Amino acid sequence: MPVSIRNVRFENERRRFGVVLAILAMAIMILIVGCKSTHNEQTIRTISIANVVDLTHTLTPGFPYIPVPGITYPFAMKPIATLETDYVAANEWRIHEHLGTQIDAPNHFIGGGMSLEQLPLKSLIVPAAVIDIRERASKNPDTELTIDDILAWEKKHGPLPENACVFMYSGWDEKIKDSQAYLNMDSTNTMHFPGISLDAGEFLIKERDIAGVGVDVISFDPGWDKQYRTHKVLLGAGKWAVEAVANLRQIPPSGATVFVGATKVGGATGGPVRLIAVW
Repeated sequence: MPVSIRNVRFENERRRFGVVLAILAMAIMILIVGCKSTHNEQTIRTISIANVVDLTHTLTPGFPYIPVPGITYPFAMKPIATLETDYVAANEWRIHEHLGTQIDAPNHFIGGGMSLEQLPLKSLIVPAAVIDIRERASKNPDTELTIDDILAWEKKHGPLPENACVFMYSGWDEKIKDSQAYLNMDSTNTMHFPGISLDAGEFLIKERDIAGVGVDVISFDPGWDKQYRTHKVLLGAGKWAVEAVANLRQIPPSGATVFVGATKVGGATGGPVRLIAVW
């Protein structure tokens, strides 16, 4: 074969090889960029569990509940099978939806409101804003979370995060083992414990974008309000509320994420819930 022809063929093969190398290099670069993008996206979306706190009280027969004759009753549990006789253990519960650390769905007070299983999943994984009113609550059991409390929190921590749960921390959870002190009921059957004011509830649904509210007392209306006005406003706006929350003192005022482990029962107006805070 003449030298000139061999040189041409060699040059053509060299060019083809160069093109293949260029394509391979480009493919590798695309993979690297794609991996970096995926890594960055995962990093942005990751929720840290460096700190984990259980915001749930243990439900026992002695757990406080709002007494409504003919309607409410204490939690009870008894065995229906045992390892000794049945080779399997199981219990029967006697329970109503609003016992223990629990959640209110909109249909608890609102006709046609969402039931528990209809709550959007994104509304159950939320940033937490913990507003501390312990000092006032220790002096006045009828005190309320106010708009000024919310604005003072924002002045210190920045705007309330989108889809947040606003927690009222009154320190009332320390009374949980004493039903009389926790309900603080007087001779007229009026309860006295802190709650979220009607004005604050209206502010949160009209001026802020929240998923729900949480309190460390048995109801998020103040105990003296037998009309449950803040319930009707917040639940009427499609929000949820968690009540009888534990351990709010153990999480930061801002920066934690709370997982609301609501039971999925069709048509439920609420139910026991497992609350877990991470940051």
